[in-house]
Amino acid sequence: MTGRGARAVGAGLALLGLVAGCTSSDAAPRPHPSPRPAYVLPACPELPAVAPLATGGLPDLTLPCLGGGRSVDLAALRGTPMVLNVWAAWCANCDREMPLFAAAMAQAGDRVRFFGIHYKAAERYGEQSAADFGVPFPSVHDEDGDQVARALRATAPPQTLFVTADGRIAGREVGEIRSQQELDRLVERYLGVAL
Repeated sequence: MTGRGARAVGAGLALLGLVAGCTSSDAAPRPHPSPRPAYVLPACPELPAVAPLATGGLPDLTLPCLGGGRSVDLAALRGTPMVLNVWAAWCANCDREMPLFAAAMAQAGDRVRFFGIHYKAAERYGEQSAADFGVPFPSVHDEDGDQVARALRATAPPQTLFVTADGRIAGREVGEIRSQQELDRLVERYLGVAL
């Protein structure tokens, strides 16, 4: 081996020794970040059959629960004031609203029901988007959107309806709700519940 080759081998061995000295088997292992818990779609409620209101109420429209489970007749969503959010997998603003709804749900407890309608996309996209967005409430699904558009005049998500305990639509917010204060104010104005 030439002098130059011996020096290169010696330098390599020295570097290897330095690197080996930087790690030791006595060192505590680095903690790995905890994996996020798997998202589970909230289950749709079991509701008694009711007759739809004559005017101003949620329609007699039964839609399948997103992710499986019982279908839900919108007219049966009564008994508790409700925030009804129309959202979609392809909606650019819908994901930004979900943390606001989750916080409002925590504040409201059982005083206000939160419910969703996934609109105009294949169910598998709705399920994936529910997980990606962190949708905190149970949702039904209208793949082509025609039923929801006709029955609720909801043609472009996000759209949020405020429904009284007796099933009447008291108010509607078309477009993104941008802050917790805005959502809290709408709930109080239309449903009479302070969050």
